[in-house]
Amino acid sequence: MNNLSEKEINALKFYIGDVEGNHPFYGDGKAYVVLNSLFFPDIHSEKMRAAEGKYLNPAIIAEVPRLLDFFNSIFSVFGKSLLKQSCTAYRVERMADFEICRSLGRTVSLTSTSTAGFLDAYRDRRGIALMKFDLSEGSHVINVAEILDFYAKPEEAEILLPPFVTLDIRDIKLTDEQRCITDCDGNQPITSVEVNIGDICDDVNNENIHISDCDAGIRVYDALNCGEIPDIEDISEYSQWKKSLQRKLYYIFRQYML
Repeated sequence: MNNLSEKEINALKFYIGDVEGNHPFYGDGKAYVVLNSLFFPDIHSEKMRAAEGKYLNPAIIAEVPRLLDFFNSIFSVFGKSLLKQSCTAYRVERMADFEICRSLGRTVSLTSTSTAGFLDAYRDRRGIALMKFDLSEGSHVINVAEILDFYAKPEEAEILLPPFVTLDIRDIKLTDEQRCITDCDGNQPITSVEVNIGDICDDVNNENIHISDCDAGIRVYDALNCGEIPDIEDISEYSQWKKSLQRKLYYIFRQYML
């Protein structure tokens, strides 16, 4: 398959960290740290990532039109992508993020999974849940290796799941082999689940949401990057900004799924 535009291909490469140059936005090989945190409530996700030593790049949220342009492109890729055959994919998830995912009954952010099993590269998290996804033929997911002519990280065998799709989650018993998969503190997984994905979730939405820049978010990032506690007013303003952004992103994503 490749009926994708150069812009769509570049958005996908950017998301998986295949970047060049030192542009503060497009040159960030770990932009997904911030991009995914934008889908979670309040500053829950940002605090978790900062505590793990990950950098929150303020350039990602500095220009809203640029940010929305990226999401338009990556969501368009999801709309054009159908899984050619059923497969099983795996994810080592933060337990805190998994609990939000389970409570909402859907994917929260863009979700990287791998057909190569539970990857060591994603064991840098504190408190983990093991997720085994049974993906059906025809699902709107991105098989990165099939789409890109050159895949910079073939060992990851990545299947990218979209946000806003319903999940059927079933608890399963941890195997002895899975107990050997540890988090960044050397602790074994807290839970193991099997998951089926469904359709885009239903939500009330307003397409005319206007989103201004959010200087408060940049100040929140700067504080967390320095190991400090952000100002409470900045947290509140940034959290409200994220709510508006999430509703806008849901509307954009839904258009590509119709």
